[in-house]
Amino acid sequence: MSAGSGTAIRQRGAWIGLLLGGLGLLEVALVLARGGGYFVVVPRLAIVLPLAVIGLVSALAALEVGERLDAVAWLGLIVLAGVGWNICVYSVKFGRNVWGILVSYAHPHGIDFRDGLYDPARAFTTVHSGWPPLSLYLGRPFTLLGFSAAYKVQFVILLALAVAATVLSTKLAMRAVGENDRPADGRLLGLVLGLWLLTSYGFLYEIERGNIDLYALVFSLLAVWFTVRGARSPWLPATFLALAVGLKLYPAVLVVVLLWRYRWRAVLPLAVTTLAALLIAGPANLAHSVTTLQALSTSRTAQWWGQDSATAMTHVLHDHTAWAPAWVFWPLIAVPLALWATTLVVLVRRGWSERGAVLASSACVPLMAIVPPVSNDYKLVLCVFPLAVLAAAVSALRREPAIAWIVVFGALSYATIFLARSTILVAASLQGSKYTLLVLLQVLLLVTATWPSAARDEALSVRSRAVAGGSSAASPAR
Repeated sequence: MSAGSGTAIRQRGAWIGLLLGGLGLLEVALVLARGGGYFVVVPRLAIVLPLAVIGLVSALAALEVGERLDAVAWLGLIVLAGVGWNICVYSVKFGRNVWGILVSYAHPHGIDFRDGLYDPARAFTTVHSGWPPLSLYLGRPFTLLGFSAAYKVQFVILLALAVAATVLSTKLAMRAVGENDRPADGRLLGLVLGLWLLTSYGFLYEIERGNIDLYALVFSLLAVWFTVRGARSPWLPATFLALAVGLKLYPAVLVVVLLWRYRWRAVLPLAVTTLAALLIAGPANLAHSVTTLQALSTSRTAQWWGQDSATAMTHVLHDHTAWAPAWVFWPLIAVPLALWATTLVVLVRRGWSERGAVLASSACVPLMAIVPPVSNDYKLVLCVFPLAVLAAAVSALRREPAIAWIVVFGALSYATIFLARSTILVAASLQGSKYTLLVLLQVLLLVTATWPSAARDEALSVRSRAVAGGSSAASPAR
């Protein structure tokens, strides 16, 4: 290695990635040397091999060896590595039976679709579903078909919604890039995130169960899109948000973004549209939904180690560690709430901007999985939005300070691989919980919001808008 190369490695912080990658490769060699057969070697490699890949790719991204590549392209290599490890390694062993290894099959396929949408819509009652009342109307057209045919239609719709969610997430993510920074390649970003979503455990789980988180996600992204695009009236984004809340309650956290954008003008549209969505099937069905949700929140379902909530993480700690105190739930819920609130305060204090609005919206997503007591892994499809925002932002951020940049890129790569990994492949333990990965996303979003160049670009963006169109903090011009 030449002196110039060594200097570049030190200056760009690539030594951190090389160190991590080298240690990972050493661990891989030790695991392979010990042997023990497929069911011994593969679980041992499950951590060390991805870390080796993350370290080496992070170092290359910092150095940008050869042709200059966007950080999104390097993240694409991480996604491909994740697909190779999370799916292909197991496909070689189990062949067509691999899906039963990656996803916990239920009988029949689409059982959530049947119990939460199809049967309740046919009986027009939420007594047993626990889903908000608007789902009765969503499920009504499916009842024109038999259950098997209706589930196949739902399967196709979920595929289409996954594509739509990727496109919307990408378009919004491109608006999280400062105007004075080098933008990411939008089409490449969409391809990378589309590959991540369609091969992720959360998506496989979603389509196997036939759940409707992707419906709620697309409506939520449309609400954010029209808010960010500067819709003059709050009614349109409020209507899309109400549709999301009417299907899954957790998107309600996005009201903070609409209130930030429209202030008091958003109160009436939010109240009217949300109440209409919740009461559209009558007060009795709303009451049944609330009662069923309360029962689920205190059941064994909320304690399963494969869920993402703070409640489930509490039970994992109690069951698998000897040190967790009885009150451990409170810091587990307080930390993500504090990270979310801090991110919003940082962004709101700078004044309204498209970049700030997108970051604030994506910062709301981890809470959607952490706060509800029942938060099954198919909700991980929501992560396509914050991952897209982080990928675009990290690609555009200045590479100074270099060490901080490579740490952020490496942490994003880690989240990208392990959020897509099947929980079923991991024995009941802390490794199986995605709670810590969701908190990691929150930390990365906060770091992105406070990155040194971000504040400068934000100020320049606001001033340029004010000069061009006389924008105000409450009503930016388009």
